[in-house]
Amino acid sequence: AGSYTYNISDANGCTASCSVTITEPAALVATCSVVSNVSCNGGTDGAADVTASGGTAPYTGTGSFTGLAAGTYTYNVSDANGCTASCSVTITEPSAIVASSSATALACFVATSTVTVSATGGTAPYTGTGSFSEVAGTYTYTVTDANGCTATTTITITQPSAVVASSSATAILCNGGSSTVT
Repeated sequence: AGSYTYNISDANGCTASCSVTITEPAALVATCSVVSNVSCNGGTDGAADVTASGGTAPYTGTGSFTGLAAGTYTYNVSDANGCTASCSVTITEPSAIVASSSATALACFVATSTVTVSATGGTAPYTGTGSFSEVAGTYTYTVTDANGCTATTTITITQPSAVVASSSATAILCNGGSSTVT
């Protein structure tokens, strides 16, 4: 692209000149942007937009792309003249949500235990965490993060055997006598 001047002369030395300007379109530029990252670890709900500018419209390879898992994606765009440009976008995901639980030991038969449920990973805040009062048994708790991702934890609370008291006594043989109670 640019302006050029050409000088022409004939066999007699006569001269003439002409100028020409060659133009070119602006450089084709592809632009990638994240619309949404993956909401739950291992999901495929990421989305990206690809746009183009410069070059000569119409463009191919532009638009919205959905159903993306976490990763880096490269998109190629071309214009009406076959010029190409590319861009990349990285879709991220949170770490996996992990639920855990612990319980206080039961000291007596038919007592209650305090179960503590907590979570890590995912996207805070969480629902389903906290302390719960439970008797002996197996319990499953579901924790949900801010994006609706879930994880479960199961805990079994055991209790000691019931205390059983028993007694026996020897017979009193005489009035005013004594007995041995075991």
